[in-house]
Amino acid sequence: MKVYLDTSVVLAFYLEDNDVLSRVPRDSTIGSSRLMWIEFARVLERALRANQLGPEEAVGIRRAFDEMGRTIDRLRLSEEVLRRAEGSFPLLVRSLDALHLASAAVWCAAFPASELELWSLDRQMNLCAAAMGFGTPLLN
Repeated sequence: MKVYLDTSVVLAFYLEDNDVLSRVPRDSTIGSSRLMWIEFARVLERALRANQLGPEEAVGIRRAFDEMGRTIDRLRLSEEVLRRAEGSFPLLVRSLDALHLASAAVWCAAFPASELELWSLDRQMNLCAAAMGFGTPLLN
């Protein structure tokens, strides 16, 4: 099984004490767009500058994320991904969600979409992923 992680799942785990990330099956191959690392860094920086996190807490979260990130396939924002993100999707999605969905679609091109689970806390993204044939275990 392959699991594509949207940034929302990782942010919820590290910043909101949401244990959803711990439910990813241990034997899964996990991947995410390189975009996740950028989004995570931006949100962490905003939280630090807004005094929602102290410096020590921010450093600890960043170190934990970096350690976890070493176990995840970093999917490049290749020209193929960018072209796919520019195209149409079964449902309307925001720009960054289109990049994540396109990354997942390109990553799973070599195997059936049904063998990939997309984990997101965003309902619209989950609905679109389901319409694309991906498993969506977090779809409420």
